[in-house]
This record gives sequence, C-alpha cells and structure tokens, in this order.
Amino acid sequence: MEQVKEKVLKDPVHNYIRVRDPFIWRLINTRVFQRLRRIRQLGTSFLTFHGAEHSRFTHSLGAYETMRKVVEHFMRNYGWTPGERTRLLALAAALLHDIGHGPFSHAVEPVTGQRHEGWTVRLLREEAELRAVLDDVDDRFAEDVAGVITGETDFPLLHQLITGQLDVDRMDYLLRDALYTGVAYGQFELERLIRVMIPGRAEVLVRPSGRLTVEQYMLARYFMYAQVYLHPTTVGSDLLVRKIVERAKMLRREGVLKDVPPLWDSWMSGLEDPGELSIEAFLGMDDAVFLAGLPGWERSGDPILSDLAGRLLHRRLFESVPVAEWTPEVERLVREAFVQAGLDPDSYAGFVHVSIDGSGNREPVWLSDGGGKWVNFFEQSVLLRNLPPIAVKRLYFPGDLVESGGDRAASLRKLLVSLSHEG
Repeated sequence: MEQVKEKVLKDPVHNYIRVRDPFIWRLINTRVFQRLRRIRQLGTSFLTFHGAEHSRFTHSLGAYETMRKVVEHFMRNYGWTPGERTRLLALAAALLHDIGHGPFSHAVEPVTGQRHEGWTVRLLREEAELRAVLDDVDDRFAEDVAGVITGETDFPLLHQLITGQLDVDRMDYLLRDALYTGVAYGQFELERLIRVMIPGRAEVLVRPSGRLTVEQYMLARYFMYAQVYLHPTTVGSDLLVRKIVERAKMLRREGVLKDVPPLWDSWMSGLEDPGELSIEAFLGMDDAVFLAGLPGWERSGDPILSDLAGRLLHRRLFESVPVAEWTPEVERLVREAFVQAGLDPDSYAGFVHVSIDGSGNREPVWLSDGGGKWVNFFEQSVLLRNLPPIAVKRLYFPGDLVESGGDRAASLRKLLVSLSHEG
C-alpha cells in the first residue's frame, strides 16, 4: 500500500496518533467511523463522572495507535514478518472494532437482544462506503477484518490483540477512561507493557521481566471495574435507560405511542424485529438522537414514560439498596409492595446483579520463566490470585415516589429498609 506524508493527530492519552497509510486515513473518514463521535465511550457514566464525555471515536483511534505500536515493536524487536496485508488487517481491526455500537449500547443490548459485534460485522460486509475502502485491499479483506474481531479467523494472534488478556482495546480504554473520569485507578505503564510483549503463533507471550508490569495492568483493570464500570450510580442509570426503552417498546406495540420521531420509529421497529432495522436507520441513531427524543417523551400522555424520560433528562436517578440474596420469594414480596404503593414494578423496580471474578476463570497469560518454559501468569501471581470478586447486587427504585407515597407505600418502605439491613 502507498505510504504518504504522516498525518499526526493530537491525543490526550498517546500524545500523538500517527497515520502513515492512506488506507487507514480513508477508513477514518468514512461516515461509519465518524458516527462514533456521537457515541459516548462510557454510556451513562457521564451522569456519575461528569468528565466522562469522551467518545468511541477517540477510543477507537487510541486502540489503532496502540496496535500500531505493538505491531512495530513485534517487527523491530522479534523479527515478526506479517506482510503488508496482515499489518493493515491488524490496524483496520483495531480501528473498526467498535463501529457496531448503538446509543448507550451496553445498557440497551439486554432489551434488544442484539450484540454490537453483530452490527460491526454487518457494517463491514454491507455498508457501501466502508466496504468500498476495504475492498481496495482485496475482496476478502472485509471478511478477514470481521473474523479478527469476532475470533472466527485464520489470524488468532491478531484476534488476541483485539480481545485477549493483553489487548489494545483494553489498554487504551483503561487509560482513557481513567483520564476522563478523573480517577487514578486505571493508570499503568503502556510503553513498558508493550515492550514486554512477545508475539507467539496464536497468543501474546510475556518476557520474564514483565511480571510486575502485567500485574500493574491487571490491577488497573480490577480497580476500574470496582470504582468506575460497576459504580452503583452508573449501573442504576443504565437500568433507567433500559426501563425507558422497554416502556416505549411496549407502548409502540400496543399502538399508543404517539409522535415518535422517524429515526426513533425506524430504530424501534428493529427492536421488535432485527431484520426490519436497515443500515441507514442504525447509523442514524446515536446518543444525541436518543437524548433529543427525551423531551418529547417527557410530555408523553403516558405518565410512566413521561416520568422515566424526565428522570434521565434531569438526572433524577433511581436510588438503590444492597440485596444479599434475590430469591423468587423476595421478588414476589417486592412486586407486591410496589403494586400496593401504586407503582408499576416492571417500570420502577429493578434488581441488578453484575460481577467480575477477581482471581479465577481467566484465559491464561503465558509468562516466560527465563529457562525455556512458559507458565500461566495467573498461577504465579499471589496478588491477583487472591483478589476477591467485584459484585453489584442492588434493588433500584424511585426514591422520591416511595417517600411521597404516603400510607400506600409504607410496606414498601419497610421492605426496603429490611433488605438494606440484610444486604
């Protein structure tokens, strides 16, 4: 591929993002990639951390830059000879790995049943402008990019660099998310981490001197989940987004949802039947369009949709109590108490249990012992092996409505106090 004068983009994480391939520059300037400017990297986390307004566009550029550095390190220091096509494949997969994200996608995906990876593959295959750029390499290139991202690939090392334990996606988002949320937990030595990485046939290996560096990186990930990604306020605001979409979806199905903006209407058709959602409709929906629809729904004739939309719009979020065990009996008691209080439990009650394992159930990272053998890093790290799981187990509810519910809500208030003491 033709090389041109290097284009340099200023970046708060990497200082500079360097683009030396016209092919990559053309991908950046497609509408599919430019749309990522309008998709927040951290979804509703901006309601918890006011600085978290950064986009998937900036993160995707950062993942590309990290991949560029890793590839150059492998070629320069380990004689890795991927060939020009494979080099471009690595860069393109890193750049395009998030193009399938919709508005607040991690919050909405449980409602739609559609994973963003599926949309990424569809866009790579079917979106005309993007496909034309990819086909300039060859007519198999788009499929190979999709395979590297999904794992159905003849390039397993590249897949590991996109979504393995030591992947360029996570390396960028930990540093970027820490910067924009204002926390220090996600910091680690990126340049040092890249230097200790070794290209294997199908996996990323680590030099003997890299144990502490990898440990620092894994701890950064652990603490970012504990303090940012699973923050109870963000978990609750994600739930609120789901409740809005679920309510609107139900009202639309019943034919009583009025004055739906065209982009919203097309998108919601896709919620009912994924086959109905066109590429044009998908690309038209982003965070800005989603949020712009809320003022109209706040004036909806449906009081529940009106209230839910206003809560997200004006940050009147759900409150929560910890719950030790969510059993069918507890769920029954909660639903009965909400109904007695005059609150629809499907719209106003939500138990959320999300967790990550702090120590086990990990794909191995192979560390050289310096004597010609490879050992599983997680079996060698006493520190990581003993990290406790991180879990959020909470019942969310509209605290203002519960408090103002008078005698009707007395049983609900009593139940919430009881659950919080048990949790």
